[in-house]
Amino acid sequence: MVKKKRKPKPRGFAILFLLSILLPVNVLLLRYLIFLFDPFCLKSFEGDPDWEPPEYYKDKIADSKIEEIARYGADNLVFSQSCNGKYKYLYDAENDKYIEGQYNIVRHAGATYALLDLYEEIGEERYREAGEAGLEYLFNFNYIINNDVWAINYNSKTKVGTVSLAILGMVRYWEATGDEKYNVYVEKYANFIVYQQRDDGAFAGLYGEKKEKLYYSGEAFFALALAYDMLEDDDYLEAMEDALDYYWTVDYEYDHAAFVPWASSGLAKWYELTDDRKFLDFCFEITDIQIARQSLVEEYDELGNNLYGNILGPTVNTGVYLEGIGDALRVAKSVSDDERIVNYYNCLKAGIEWITAVQFRKVSQLDSPNRGFGGFHRGFDVDEAYHIRIDYTQHAISALIRVLREFTDEEIKTIQIRNGKIDFDPEKVLLEESPLSWWVIILIIGLIATPIFIVYLHRKKKKKKRKKKHN
Repeated sequence: MVKKKRKPKPRGFAILFLLSILLPVNVLLLRYLIFLFDPFCLKSFEGDPDWEPPEYYKDKIADSKIEEIARYGADNLVFSQSCNGKYKYLYDAENDKYIEGQYNIVRHAGATYALLDLYEEIGEERYREAGEAGLEYLFNFNYIINNDVWAINYNSKTKVGTVSLAILGMVRYWEATGDEKYNVYVEKYANFIVYQQRDDGAFAGLYGEKKEKLYYSGEAFFALALAYDMLEDDDYLEAMEDALDYYWTVDYEYDHAAFVPWASSGLAKWYELTDDRKFLDFCFEITDIQIARQSLVEEYDELGNNLYGNILGPTVNTGVYLEGIGDALRVAKSVSDDERIVNYYNCLKAGIEWITAVQFRKVSQLDSPNRGFGGFHRGFDVDEAYHIRIDYTQHAISALIRVLREFTDEEIKTIQIRNGKIDFDPEKVLLEESPLSWWVIILIIGLIATPIFIVYLHRKKKKKKRKKKHN
């Protein structure tokens, strides 16, 4: 009995079928890795040897040195942003390396707000583009509690602070462009803040918990004010009045750095929206506490840095307090409170002079100027002195914006721009263009080319078999 020859299995078809499944899976995996870890997608070339610091004021692009300094800071944030909208959170200028660690999503939202706030002030398109990218990154973690209440859930934590700062950025975008595409997020996120309000008027900081966080409460003041200005929802005003009954009467330390700056800005805005004196009085009360904590004594550190103007210590955190003081100055002008106008003006001027000292504006100070130039480091004679963190730069930009809005051109000219002295002198090296971007291109080409090559080999093999059979 002659056995019939079995027909060969269509292995080529099986390979093609398998590849048709694996290719999109690999692409999705690559996209997932880039999105989460973004190792290869900085917008600019790291280590570009042709990089030169911009000279905005010299080139007549900026109207003043203060605007130029603000642009430097914003450019530092833009460069540190990856293609998915996420920022390089912390850069160690002394050792020339990015430090990976727990990403702070609240500070991400704050950096995004600063970019959009500066965009509203000066109209620079790249700050709008980076700000929108920052918002889109946040929306990847949008968390729907119910149809009317949305939030942002990141690393299993849903914080009032994150949605508050996201609201600030979205409202600034709307004010600058008139585009309402983010307005639904403003509404749903503001509803979340109201949703988090306890019966006593305080705001619970985290979804699912009752504990309050002062930092987030101050941000909530400001966010609800801007949301009310946009949407005119009386629920936001009612929530704020309940909050005021609590925060103005409870025994709190209102000099708490985490609460006062944002609360001052929020209360100033609420006064402008309602003309209700109680918001103004509370704003002045807590702002006056911060004014009294500024160092106005001419003293110098061991390196020769002038410490005049810092608030609560010689660190970049002075920028945090200046934001609220700048907004308090605005409303002090509106009610002609001459004494406070002078006090707030002097405080803001001295504080900005201190802040300018902790910005890297000398290429000679940096191993990789394209990473560090324009960034604001922590301070001088302090721990982690030369770390540039996105929130350091964010708060400095926001403080500078207050000067641009509240100071006349002549007043801006009187501000002394300081260059801080540092205690490390990095060895300059010739930087080479990062190969990471080419690695991505090669990987993508490889993913596309592999199945094409396999199909080519398969067809060639079949053709060879047919030719052999024919012969």
